[in-house]
Parts: sequence; structure tokens; C-alpha cells
Amino acid sequence: MNLSPGNIDALIFDMDGTLWNATHSYAKVWNATCQDLGIDASFSGSDLMKYMGMSLDEILEHLLGDTVNVERSVFLKLLGENENNMMPSLGGVLYDGVSEGLTALSKRYRLFMLSNCSARGLVNFTAFTGTTCLFEGLLAQGERPVSKSENLRYMKQHYSLQNPIYVGDTQADCDQAHDASIAFAFAKWGFGTCTSADLCFDSFSSLAQHFLDQ
Repeated sequence: MNLSPGNIDALIFDMDGTLWNATHSYAKVWNATCQDLGIDASFSGSDLMKYMGMSLDEILEHLLGDTVNVERSVFLKLLGENENNMMPSLGGVLYDGVSEGLTALSKRYRLFMLSNCSARGLVNFTAFTGTTCLFEGLLAQGERPVSKSENLRYMKQHYSLQNPIYVGDTQADCDQAHDASIAFAFAKWGFGTCTSADLCFDSFSSLAQHFLDQ
């Protein structure tokens, strides 16, 4: 696999832990959902950070398990509604260098986002951060509920990508990318760890510079 910048034709970005940190805002959404449903539970941003990158159903299992007194589908539906209503104003905090880096990269590469988030999670992100025009395509698990590797394969085929690279911040991101036969770049500033990435970067600025230097 040729990973030289000149051979990469697209960068596909994970969202949480890669481009921004919105865990404190997500905690408010989860807490509002629990309150709406009469569930005696409260979470912090740190609680949610442990499970970023998982599907919402998996996060629900870790946080509440069998203590949910309503159908899981009911909880997740309300969670999605609350997220859609709350996140456009709550938003998150972009990591250093992301705004400038994405702008520069978009002039040379096709940019995409793919995440295990709710159906409108990526739309909310791009609207809040003013980056909508920088991305050619967005794909959230909430709108296509299959594994991240399947969505990566779908995105590669749908957009006729020849040699994309996926940028994420966890070992699971890496494993899913490799399962889809896509190279993986590890964002060391994010939430997780990774031991088998194809490329590793200490900051978004260094990532952008790597792909812009060719």
C-alpha cells in the first residue's frame, strides 16, 4: 500500500476525538434523555469519553445495561431527537489546527467524514463549525446502521475512491479501516490508543503538513 501523500486521493475523518471534543455536550444530551424518561442516572463528559467510537447502542449498554426501564429503541429514538435539538447550539471544541488544516487540505484532497454517530451528528458538526463546504460526503452509522468497515467500503465504492486513508483515534477505528482494506492514520491527541496504525500524528497540524508536503 503506497501511503505517500501524492498517492492518497481522499482523507476520511472520524469525528469525536479526531476533529473535536464534544463529550461534555453529549453528556447533557444523555442526561436530558434520562430525565425525560424518568431514569435515575447522570453522566459526565469523562464517562462518555471512555466509549467514544462505539455505536450508540453499545454506549447505552455500557452506561445503563439492564437498568433502562424503557425499550432500548425508545431510549435511542429520544436520544437522537434530543441530540438533534441540543447539539446545534451546544456543539463541541475543535482541536488545535483543525479549522486551518481542513481548509488547506480541502484544496488538494477530497475530504469526507464517517462516524458511528447519530443520523444528523455529522451535519450538526459541519454546521456548528462552518465546515460544510469542505466535505464532499458525510456518512453516519445512524443513517446507515452497519459496521464502520462496511460503511468505509460503501463510501470508497460510492465515491469511486482509489486510495483513501481513514483518520481516527482508537484501535477500533484502525481495525475497522484495515478490515475494509483502507489505510489508517492515528490521531494521537484523541480519546484512545492504537498499536497498528499505518501512520501516527501528534497533532492535527502535523497531519495536515504531512499531506500537504509533496
